[in-house]
Formats: sequence, C-alpha cells, structure tokens
Amino acid sequence: MHRTLRILLAVLGVAALLIALSNLFLGPTLTAWTAEQAFDTVTGHQGPLTPRWPPTMDNELRFYSALWGAYGILLLATARDLDTRLRLVPWLAVVFFAGGLGRAISWTQVGAPHPLFLSLMAIELILPPIFMLLYACVVRTRTMAKSK
Repeated sequence: MHRTLRILLAVLGVAALLIALSNLFLGPTLTAWTAEQAFDTVTGHQGPLTPRWPPTMDNELRFYSALWGAYGILLLATARDLDTRLRLVPWLAVVFFAGGLGRAISWTQVGAPHPLFLSLMAIELILPPIFMLLYACVVRTRTMAKSK
C-alpha cells in the first residue's frame, strides 16, 4: 500500500507540474486544445474543441498555474519522502477533491465542458478516496509495526 500511494502521488505530482508549466508558458487555450485533441483521438469523440479562452480567463489561469505547480511539487516531495510527510496526504486529497467539486459546480451552473474535463472531474472525485484508503492502510501498518 505504501508503494502504491507513493506512485499515485508521484504520477499526480508530475501531471500537475506539467499542466501548470504548459498553462503558464503556452497558455490555457493551447493546453486545453492539445489535451482535448489527444482525448478525442483516444476516445473517438468528434465534438468541437473548447473555444479560445478570453484574455481575462487566460490571465487568471496563468496566475493559478503557479499554485497548481506548487501543488505538484508538494505531491512529489510527499511521494519522495512519504514516511516523513505522510500527515500531508489527507490535506492533499481534500484539495484535489475540492477541485473536482469546483468542476461539478461549474457543470451544473454553466453547462457541460468538453468530455475531457468531465473525465478529469471524475478522476478528481474518485482518486482522493483512494488516497485516503491507502493512507489509512499505511497508518494501520505503521501502528501495528510499532506495537510489536
């Protein structure tokens, strides 16, 4: 369980960092279009790509990409030294889950985004409980090892 948790944290950390860098330097429109085209190729989806993002939204998302990148770095640091940073896992899970809730609220209030973003929402709502289950297993294993 320890190893699985480390791998999941690391994979999410790398993804967050790459997405943050892409949004920061290439912009959210190009980042979204690239990801949507890859999604469409893999799934066969034939709908339109997201329209070009307006300047204010581009500006806002480039700002938030720094925070998403910091989240990715924290995930990677936690994965690298899980024994010392294990207490951070619930917080990291809650933040990721909150992002998924934000997507769900947007969907209900504004409308459905490209299916790629619905898939990301599903990941953001499903992965945190998995993190918490693995976290609980690691904590239980540690507790049992200390009691022996």
